[in-house]
Amino acid sequence: MFSVIAPPHRAPTANPTPGNPAKDGAPSLGSGAQNRLPKSDAKQSRPDLATLTALRFVAALWVVFFHLQAMQHTFLAPVYELFRPIIANGDLGVDVFFVLSGFIITYTYLDRLGPRFSWRASADFVWARFARMWPAFALVVGVLGLWLVYGSAQESVREWSLQTESPDLSPWGLAKQLLMMHLWFQPGTDGASWFGPGWTVSAEWLAYLAFPLLALVLFRLRRLHPLAALAASVLVLLPTAVWGPDLPIATDEHQPYEWLLRIACCFIAGAFACIAARNADRMKFNAALAGPAALLTGTAVVVFLATAGKPGPGRLAVLAFPLLIALLSLTRGWLRSALSARWLQYGGHSSYSLYLVHMFFIYLFYWLIRDWPNGAGPVAENELGVACLLGIALATHLLYRYVEEPARLRLRALVPKVGAAKPGA
Repeated sequence: MFSVIAPPHRAPTANPTPGNPAKDGAPSLGSGAQNRLPKSDAKQSRPDLATLTALRFVAALWVVFFHLQAMQHTFLAPVYELFRPIIANGDLGVDVFFVLSGFIITYTYLDRLGPRFSWRASADFVWARFARMWPAFALVVGVLGLWLVYGSAQESVREWSLQTESPDLSPWGLAKQLLMMHLWFQPGTDGASWFGPGWTVSAEWLAYLAFPLLALVLFRLRRLHPLAALAASVLVLLPTAVWGPDLPIATDEHQPYEWLLRIACCFIAGAFACIAARNADRMKFNAALAGPAALLTGTAVVVFLATAGKPGPGRLAVLAFPLLIALLSLTRGWLRSALSARWLQYGGHSSYSLYLVHMFFIYLFYWLIRDWPNGAGPVAENELGVACLLGIALATHLLYRYVEEPARLRLRALVPKVGAAKPGA
């Protein structure tokens, strides 16, 4: 009933306020001795991660509204009526996150992991990603596990989870969830996670484990001309953009391990987009044009999705994501200031927690409405809808503020960092 879409990690971001230390530890290229690039690479653009933090929040809301279609007959009806073609393609928000992940991880770690393979540096990177992803995910898995056990006494596990395949509730199934390996054993995403959005956590985790080796290749391509890097990002995306139901290379159904193709293509495309942004100075790119160009690209995506209407053809919009992200990272002036608004930054920082908690409240809404005595009328549906939205907002704040961030800091403190890397990287 619901597409199984999930949050990736909360990627490192820079504090948008000049003069303040970076909140999430993303290195400011050239800002310190430990982060300096080789002399041959000294002149390069410096992507602004604050603008991408705002994009994370927008992408998160896109997927949340896609899942909230269970509430489309409540007070949210005008929103769905006006933006239906856009919301219908909301699963593309996951692709935005995958591309963003490749961009930000490459920006943050390429110069640490790329020159030569190091077990110590790779272990530090993997531990940093584990500390970022696991604590909040493990808590939500525990809560949703209890929810599934409770519901399975009345309904089948498949029906109670609102998925087309039954999640594995065995001890081995629990181990796979807690190890974030639950997707690796399945050709499809449905039923892989105990809760719908959990599958991309597993996909992201696989990408992170592979990145230390990928960085060795990317580092040797770091001087690519920005146009060549952007072209590479589009070419890499072609397999996942044109192959599938209702796409140029049409198939009747989704192919086995399509999720693997999706994460690999999007993550690598994001890495090439980062290389393009880093090397923008090589084509004497005028940063003043980045903002208008980003707005034009974003508008073109929206217009295309509104025209395409249904999710199949709309998938071609993914080809524009690397360009959009690269341009946003180079944006300066009024658009950068607007995207650095505190509420957008907080929304971006807490987007991982938002992804983890929102489906639980959608489950609650669905089952309460279904089992409402004598049927729920419009007033009851609207009141439940408001309560669920408030619950999502509150749970997101609590999970981020009291679990995700504190646990990350504590886990990172357990293992000394390589060199002088900044806290929170």
